[in-house]
Amino acid sequence: MKDKHWLWLLVAGVSLFGLFIVLSIVTVDTETSQRVFVIFSEIIGLATLALAIWGWVYRSSEKWLYLATIVFLSGWLMLGIAYEIGLDSSTEYGLVWFIIYYAVAIISIVVLKISIGKTETRKTLFPVTLSFVQGIQLAYIIVIHIIWTLPF
Repeated sequence: MKDKHWLWLLVAGVSLFGLFIVLSIVTVDTETSQRVFVIFSEIIGLATLALAIWGWVYRSSEKWLYLATIVFLSGWLMLGIAYEIGLDSSTEYGLVWFIIYYAVAIISIVVLKISIGKTETRKTLFPVTLSFVQGIQLAYIIVIHIIWTLPF
C-alpha cells in the first residue's frame, strides 16, 4: 500500500476510536450500551495502536506520524486499563496510577510537540489535533484527580 493509504488508516482508526469514546460517554446512563461502546472503542484503539506500531517499525516514511499516534493512544491505553481494573476514588494505590499516567502524558505531549515540527505539509494537522485532544484529556484527568483527593 502507498503511504497515503497508511495515513488514511491511521486517521480513520483514531477518528473511529474517538467516535466510540464519545458514544460511550453519551450512553453513560445505560450500562449495557455503554459497555458495548467501550468494548468497541477498546478494540478499535488496540487495532489502531498495532497498526501504528507496525507502521513505525516497517514503514520508512512519516515515522513521526506513526510515533505521534502511538504516544497519543498510550494515554488512552492507560485510561482503558484503569477502567477495566475499576480504578475509582477508593482504590488503594490510585496515586501510583496517577503518577505513571502523568509521566506518560508528559512524554506524550513532548513527543507530539516534536512530531509537529518533524512533519511537513498538510500532514502536520494530524499531530496538532492529537496534541489538542491529549491536552483536553490531561486537563480532565487533573480535574478528576483533584476531585478524588478532596476530603469530603
